[in-house]
Amino acid sequence: MKVIQNISTTKQIEGGHVPMRHEHPKAPGHPIPPHERKGLVKIEFESGDWALLNEIFGDEDTAAAAMEIIKDAPPEIQILAVQLMKIIEEVA
Repeated sequence: MKVIQNISTTKQIEGGHVPMRHEHPKAPGHPIPPHERKGLVKIEFESGDWALLNEIFGDEDTAAAAMEIIKDAPPEIQILAVQLMKIIEEVA
């Protein structure tokens, strides 16, 4: 599984201020809105991940649904899902 991080949110804005990750590029000091946070992380599943999800959920339809839910989830949920999958993979 590949986790791709989009770092385009660190663009320099007028005045020379480079916003922190948690800051919105247009309004320094304010958090990034959820619709923009979603683009910060992208997960690409591999065949081993498919096998792991299939084993966890027991059937292909539920595994496919879980994959889609993880892909469409907010970054915090995606990262949590990746961490849980890696823990399960190490234990199995």
